[in-house]
Order: sequence, then structure tokens, then C-alpha cells
Amino acid sequence: MRRAAVLLAVIVALSAGCGTGGTTGSATGSATTSAPAPTGSWDELRGRLTALDADVGMLAARVGDDGDCEPVAELDPGEPRPMASIFKLYVLGAVAAAVDAGALSWSDPLVVNGGLRSLPSGELQDRPDGSSVPVGQAAAAMIRISDNTGTELLMDRVGRGAVEDAMTAMGHSRPELNRPFLTTREFFTVGWGRTGLRDDWARSGAAAQARILATLPGGPLQVTGRDIVDPAWDSGVDWFGSALDVCAAQAALHASTDPELRAVLDQNRGVTIDRAEWPYVSFKGGSAPGVLTASWYGERADGERYVFVMQAASPTAAALADQDAFFELGEQAFALLAGHHGP
Repeated sequence: MRRAAVLLAVIVALSAGCGTGGTTGSATGSATTSAPAPTGSWDELRGRLTALDADVGMLAARVGDDGDCEPVAELDPGEPRPMASIFKLYVLGAVAAAVDAGALSWSDPLVVNGGLRSLPSGELQDRPDGSSVPVGQAAAAMIRISDNTGTELLMDRVGRGAVEDAMTAMGHSRPELNRPFLTTREFFTVGWGRTGLRDDWARSGAAAQARILATLPGGPLQVTGRDIVDPAWDSGVDWFGSALDVCAAQAALHASTDPELRAVLDQNRGVTIDRAEWPYVSFKGGSAPGVLTASWYGERADGERYVFVMQAASPTAAALADQDAFFELGEQAFALLAGHHGP
């Protein structure tokens, strides 16, 4: 369960020859280390994060009756950082909005083809051209195993603009950071495609970046997992948001009364969290070279709702190699939140 958590680092998994995971670069093959001793306080948890050779942020928050995130513990939660596959929450938000508007159904078919097939993580990339998958199944795979091809199918159906609108609707404080909003195929191609493309992206504004995307080749991807080794986020090739933004997105999705949306979100707890204390937990995280992110929404047995978010970004991929230790902090955060009382 623990490593089903990671999800944008498919890339890392592929380039390192590691096992399954789940995000744009789902990297689930971290080095084996002994489990750290449980943290006894938020100060200790913050200390473990700041000990990483990375720029880190954290937020533990109670979700109030109005849906606002009320901080319980924090570490620079307002600073935008690369989100890796957490961006898929906004894709899901755009899909849910289309369903609410009657423009889309969870049962509508999506058709796999070479122009939408992305790199793993995921499974749908292995489907033959012309095979179909329902919207709800693609969305569930996007959350459960961070399926990148499922994400491509969903973004193709709702459109880039709808995902950009969903960012604003879901409380992202600086949505302009993600305009134009990358698909996973564009992420791989701009970040690790032809020489110089990443640099062109870094020095371009939104209009010029849109022109770059319009020139990218269609058809089968020309980038493989073995190409994706060095960090690209520091050239602006990622999706960016703060821990507060991610908390707002989790809270917004879980405010819906649509049972099918709830079923999509209820796919992966990420780590081992006590089910008696926390009957419902939804996880979305991500990884890419030099990036690790994690977010959880949990409903405690007494009905209180909480979100926990962690982000780490480094210009050196090796600095964040121990993914297990990073994600285990989520378990420890929920142990601390189990004892939290009051707004």
C-alpha cells in the first residue's frame, strides 16, 4: 500500500528499472531503509522534513464546516512548489464539473489511441488502439495508480481550458502558474525531448509556451522512460501549487455529494492509516526526478475532516531517493491528527 502512493515518477521507476507506482513519474523503487521511529510531535515531523536536502513545505489542516482549511501544523505552506501528479486532482475536478453540468457521464466511453498513449505509471497505455474505457474507470485508475494514459484520455475529453478553470474553482491561489496546463505527454516531451526545448520553455511566457505546445509532434511518444533522469521542474516543467492550494483542492473535491466521484477518490489510502480511527482516507501524491509530493484527505471516526500535504523539491534527483521514509511521515501525521481536538 505504501508504495502505491507515489505517482508521478513513472519515469524514475522506468529509468531505474523499478517496480510499479503511480503518477506522471511514479517512482516506487526507493532504496530499502529501516523504518524511522514514530514522531511524537509536529516539531519532530517538521524537523524530519527540513532535514531533507530540498525545499520543503507542509500543511496539516482541519477542514471546517465552510470547507476552508484551518491549519493545525504548517511549514511554509503558501509557497508554490512542483506538485507532480497531485495535478490530477484538478483533472478530476474538471471531469466532475462536466458531469455535474450534464456534458459528460461517468459511463461515457473514452477511446485509446497512439496520440493519447502516455508513459507509465499506469496500465491503460498497454491497451490496443481503438479499445475503450469508461470515464469513471479512467478516473479511478488516475487516482489509484496515477495512470497517465487515463489522464490523457480525460484531459482530451474535457479540454485544457476546463482543467485550468477547475484550478480556479477549486481554490488555487495562483492558477496562472499552470497556464498552459500541461498534459503528461507534454510534460515528458518538453522536459526530456529534443535538446533545447526545456530551455525554450523556461524563458517563455504563457503565450509562447502555448505556441511551443502547438508544435509538439503527435502520434507515439518520442521520449522513453530511460530519458527521464534529471530534474526539469526548475525549468518550469511541472505543475505548481502550494500546500494550501492542494488542501483547498482536496476539500473541494470531497465537498461533492456525487457518490461516483467519492468512489473514484476512494481508491488508495497511500500508506497504512488506522481504519478504526480513520474510516475514510483518500490519497494523491506524486514523484518526478527531484520532486516528491503527498496529500491525504481523511475523515476521522468522530466525523472531523483533515488534510495533510507534504512537498519536497530538489535540483538533484538523488536528494529525494528515499521515498518510503518520506511517505511514512503521512502515517505519523495521521497518528498526531487522531489526537487533535478543537477548531
